[in-house]
Amino acid sequence: MLEITHIRAEKGVGELFAQHFECRSNSDNFALVCARMTRHRPAHGFGGKMAATKNRNALRSIRLLEEALTLLIAEKPYDKITVTDITRRADLNRGTFYAHFQSVDQLMDQTMDDLTERLSASLSPLVSRSFFQDPMPLLQRLGDFVCDNLSLIRKLVDNDRLGPFLTAIMNRIAERLHQMIRQEFPDSGNYPVEVVDFVLGGVRDAYGSWLEGTYGSETVEELNQSLCRLIVAVGSTLCEKGEASGPEREA
Repeated sequence: MLEITHIRAEKGVGELFAQHFECRSNSDNFALVCARMTRHRPAHGFGGKMAATKNRNALRSIRLLEEALTLLIAEKPYDKITVTDITRRADLNRGTFYAHFQSVDQLMDQTMDDLTERLSASLSPLVSRSFFQDPMPLLQRLGDFVCDNLSLIRKLVDNDRLGPFLTAIMNRIAERLHQMIRQEFPDSGNYPVEVVDFVLGGVRDAYGSWLEGTYGSETVEELNQSLCRLIVAVGSTLCEKGEASGPEREA
């Protein structure tokens, strides 16, 4: 198993998903999953209350199944985990599992979707036009998330799911940066978008290599400092490109 000894102590995967799906007393319980699972607010009246109760019960079951899966992933190879393992750990019956998912893979896919949504929501406020001048806030948030959830992230490495997860995160960031950078440099053709793709692809691959132990004892802070210098250096070419386009526009 991959050993990483240079990283800060992490939260357990159980705590991660307990926080992610923390039960509250209002009707916005598990809001992130609700957004995916429901299209309407429950109707008013007695029927609406029953629907809300059923919805809360369903969301609770999904939370328990996802938490059970993440705990099991930390204990055994993913391909050895069965529906029975999950329902036993979640203290639910198999019928409840199949009411929501067709397979362990489908549960895993939704678990990863939820994790992606959670990290994307955390990074989103930090995606701005100043990214190429000061990328450290976003990099630090990414590094903190990885370290805080290292038990699960390690298993993504072991089960070849790290690449798709990091790619999904970088794609979310790229969508916003593409729009912003085109507005910032409207006469620079595709070059600004190519810079975004180049930089974010590099961040994804660098984090992947770091998690696989390629960089030895390098800390996440050291990794982010290196990435920050590279991003600022590459980002400076955007201004040079924009300045070079200026005379052409005036000619």
